[in-house]
Amino acid sequence: MGQDQDDVILLPISTAKRRVIGIKSANADAVDTIMMQATDGQHISAAQEEATAMLRQRHHLMPAEEDDFSMRAMQEIFAAQEASSRIMSIMLAAVASVSLIVGGIGIMNIMLVSVRERTREIGLRQAVGARTRDILTQFLILSTPSGPF
Repeated sequence: MGQDQDDVILLPISTAKRRVIGIKSANADAVDTIMMQATDGQHISAAQEEATAMLRQRHHLMPAEEDDFSMRAMQEIFAAQEASSRIMSIMLAAVASVSLIVGGIGIMNIMLVSVRERTREIGLRQAVGARTRDILTQFLILSTPSGPF
């Protein structure tokens, strides 16, 4: 269940009652957790139904009463973890896309300022016969961090 196995102690209920919980505690007969294992994956629902019926009988619950205990299968826990992981992936993608958009806007503004500052140079280059492709190539080279200048 995602916890360190060094922090788990398994012992019989009678020993836990006598030595760990203590006879003098408020509810010495209370058990917090019972872990069960089915013989194979096909018998999980049958084992769950059998355990539910036995716990309802031991807790003296009438058929109309709700269970005073909860039961979870590992498939449910895995599904919850998978849903949580999916939500985290979506959030990460959203943050990354916002970062890319903000970065793109920043670079676009810097390029716009760079072009505006050089409108005279662009006009002069076009007047002497430079093609649009040459001017764009020059701006791309000058915009790289390791440009020639």
